[in-house]
Order: sequence, then structure tokens, then C-alpha cells
Amino acid sequence: MDVRTRCLPYGWYPDSERETQREIESFEDYFQRFRIDREEPRGGLVPHAGWYFSGRLAAVIFHLAARTSRPDVVILFGGHLGHGPGIVYDDRAWDTPLGPMLIDQDLTREIAKRIGARPEGHSTNDNTVEVQLPLVKYFFPDQRLVALRAPHSEAAVDIGRETAEAAREQGKRILVFGSTDLTHYGPNYGFTPQGLGAQAVTWVKKENDRGFIERSLAMDATGLLEHAARNQSACSAGAAAAAVAACQAAGTENGLLVDYYTSYDVRPDDSFVGYAGILY
Repeated sequence: MDVRTRCLPYGWYPDSERETQREIESFEDYFQRFRIDREEPRGGLVPHAGWYFSGRLAAVIFHLAARTSRPDVVILFGGHLGHGPGIVYDDRAWDTPLGPMLIDQDLTREIAKRIGARPEGHSTNDNTVEVQLPLVKYFFPDQRLVALRAPHSEAAVDIGRETAEAAREQGKRILVFGSTDLTHYGPNYGFTPQGLGAQAVTWVKKENDRGFIERSLAMDATGLLEHAARNQSACSAGAAAAAVAACQAAGTENGLLVDYYTSYDVRPDDSFVGYAGILY
């Protein structure tokens, strides 16, 4: 079996089955804060920092979706691309601490053909997809995976729509998630339009991240791409746009903000990143 192995170092997420299960179980008190009383989710947006910072928020989105959804395939859009075609992971499986996550190669190939995507090389170290996989494996242990990276352009919208259509034609039920963090603020990221300190944190939370979140909740894929490009409010807006477009194609009309916080709330620093967890 052609299995894609881990690229991210320990610290992004645990490296053993026992530790992975223990850390996810430690999020249980956090999970209990949230209930959803609406129709079956079609997907969502999850942050992709290391688990110390945003693991619980990504986990609660997968947890809530898994409570009511039984998909055949989990679609995971990653990012960190500029413009151009998408990129697919076409291996047979991706290794995780909880065992291999099998990839739906038939659906992956059909999507790649539709969008003109190229396969991702094994040497690539991209956190946007990999950091989610132990969580996906934990909450969806029997499902298969389709993982791809969407560009930060209108092409992401087409990728999302084509993904949903390909799954429909193959008769496969899907859940679709986009992996993105929000504003990267501070000296570490060369972005300090509001200086440093409390006023900067307030601006990121109340204005910059809020603008991206509002467009995401309204499922305005073009708007969130434009907001991210203009305001540096997301690092993987293409992944969010693709997930929005795919969920819209499945009939979803709006999103639910489950929780939001920043790395400053976890560990205060002049440089910090925003995280949102959204269900569609």
C-alpha cells in the first residue's frame, strides 16, 4: 500500500495512538459547552495550528458533525496556495497515530480530472491537511478521505462545486471541511497595522477576523476571498471558499459560528493568530 507518512514534527500533534486518544478525550469538557439543534451538517471550517493552540476547536467541529452525519467520504480542503490549479493527495492512504486513513482514489481521480489538479509530492510539508487527519480518523474511523489544496482565487469556488458534483455522480455522501486560520498579526508575520498590545488584539477580534467570519457565515465565497486578500484575514482562504461552495452545492444556505478565539487567549504574545470553528 502506498501510504503517505507524517511530515510535521512532534508538537503539531501527538505521535502515538495512546497520546492522541488521551489528548482528544481531554477536550471532552470543552465539547460539552456546545450543542447544535438544526439539520444535519454538511461540513464546516476548522483551524489548523498545532493542537496546543487550536486542536480543541477543530476537534469540536468534527465532533459535532460526527454526532449526526454518517458520510461515505470526508473531504478536506487545505490551503497555502497562491493561484493556479488545485493539488490532490492521490495516495492509497495517509498514516496517522490512529492508523492509516484510507483515501477514496476513485473520487480523488474524478475530482482531479475535473479541476486539472496535479498530485502532491511526498516531500511537501503542509500543515493545513496533515494536522487534521488524526482528528478525522478519530471521529470518522470507517470513512474514506479525499484531501486536496485549493488556491487563493475564484478557482477555489469551482473546485468546491466540482467536488460536490463528482461525489453526487458517484453516489457518495460527503462531509466537506475547509482548513484555515485567520489573521496572523504581529512582528513575526510582518503585519502590525494597529501597533501592539490590547488595541491590536481588539482590532483583530472585532474587525479583521470578524469581517472574514461574517462572509464565511453568509457563505459568500467570493467575498471571503476578497476580504482575505485585502485585509490579510486568513491564510488559506481558498480552502474556506472551496468548502463553502461544496456545501452550497449540497443545499446549505448559512453557517453557524461554534467558537472563536486567538492564540493570544491561549498564550499572550505580540504575535498571534485567530481561529474560528464554523459548521455548515
